Order: sequence, then C-alpha cells, then structure tokens
Amino acid sequence: MNSQTLNQPDTRLQQEIDKETQKATDEAEKCLAREAVSAIKETRNAINAIEEENTKAAIAALERATGKLDILVARYPQLGLVPVMTQVSIIDVTPLDLHVIERIRTQLKNAFNNEDFPTARQLLNNLMSEIRTTIVNLPLETYPDAMREAARLLSKGKTDEARTLLQVALSTLVLTEQSRPIPLLNAYTLLVDAVDLAESDPEQTLRFLKDARTQLKLAQELGYARSNPEYAELEQAIQDIERQVRANERTADPLSRLLEKFSSFFKRISGTAPAQPA
Repeated sequence: MNSQTLNQPDTRLQQEIDKETQKATDEAEKCLAREAVSAIKETRNAINAIEEENTKAAIAALERATGKLDILVARYPQLGLVPVMTQVSIIDVTPLDLHVIERIRTQLKNAFNNEDFPTARQLLNNLMSEIRTTIVNLPLETYPDAMREAARLLSKGKTDEARTLLQVALSTLVLTEQSRPIPLLNAYTLLVDAVDLAESDPEQTLRFLKDARTQLKLAQELGYARSNPEYAELEQAIQDIERQVRANERTADPLSRLLEKFSSFFKRISGTAPAQPA
C-alpha cells in the first residue's frame, strides 16, 4: 500500500509482535541442553588451564566435559546439533511502500549479477521484517572426539597441540536461524480482529481484511517463501470474504477456516504457529 500506516493502531500489532517474541524466546530457551552448555564452559576452562600451565586441571576439565557429552550422546543418539546459546531479536527495517521494496529488489538483483556482494548485503538488510531466533549449536558428532583427543595429547605433554585442537573445536560451533515474518504475523492479527468485528462492524472488518492482504503481499515481496502458491490462495480467500461482507452474508465460518489455514501457513514458513492474540 502507498500509505505508511495501517488502519489498525500500531500498538495493537506491536503487542502481538512482543508476544510472539516472548514465545520465541521461551521456546529457544527450552531447547538449550544444559550438559552441552557445561561442556563448552569446561572446554574454555581447559584452555585457560593450559595457558596457566596447569595440565592436571586441564585434563580434569576435559573429563567433566566428556562426561556431559556422553550423557547427551546417550540421550540423543540421532541428534547432530545440540543448542547451547540462543538470541531472539526483532529486525524490522523494511519500508512499507511496495514500490520502494521493488526498487530495492531490482538493485539487489543487479548487485548480485555484478558480484558486488558488499552492496548486495547492504540492500538485503533493507528487506527484513522478522523475529529472528539465532541458535549456537554444538556438533555432537565431532565435539566429544575432540575432547578425548585433547585429553590424550595433554597426557603426552603436547599442550600446544591440545590447546589448538580445543580452539578449533570451539570454532566448529554451528549457527542456525529461524525467522518469523512480521508481516505474516500482522496479517494474522488483523484477521483475528476481523473475526471479532465481522458481525457488528462490516466497514472496519473490510479495513482489517484489506490491511491483512497488504501485509500478506508485503511478506511475499520481502521474499519469505515468495514462490509459495499458498500466497495466492490466501489472497483469494480474503477477497472472497470481502465480497461476502459487502453482501451482508455471514462470514464467521469462512473466517475461522481462513484463520486455521493462515496459522498452518505461518507455521510452515517459520517453523512455529503464531501466538494466539489476546
């Protein structure tokens, strides 16, 4: 839309963004493996002990780390990555004007084609509107072996090699990210409010539905699963309900089905269902 503001008060949407951010934080913290966190801490303790020429303390730290890792391997024999640290942040710097977004997309494509990657990265940063969960993971397949090998090297007096191995092990921690598109969350919130007003205030319901379509389009233009055919299906479903509202038809059932479909779509795009608005 050309307007930079929605018909719905910004505070309403912000409340749901804050709720979803807290939900993401709670989910991320529940995934943390305390044993893996301890193993990382003991790895750093071992490195510090080596630098202080305290081989005995270093070996003891590695034994504690190995014990924690053995617990994880026994508990999750098929798990490759174990979360040890998380960070949840809101990144919402994209313009609301779809024409501006299209210009940025064109500039981004040109930068990639010219292999001007620094410029491309800067442009890409302007196409983000998401709640991002960043997770640091311990590679369970290789990390325990590194701890054992470092302990073996220490027992043979090869402290420099052991320290290098431990430093390399820490560098193998893997970053993963999960993004919850804010425009999709906004669209869901607007649809929920449309349900609440569908029978009592058709004009406001139509405004909510129009803004929901705009947010849906914004998410697609920002590249959040842009080619997914469900965008067109959801757009059509909203337009059908708009026609029903104008015709004074009952829309409770179609809106409820749309909310279910939208929630499932959000879950497939972001890996989680949206928090239920209050």
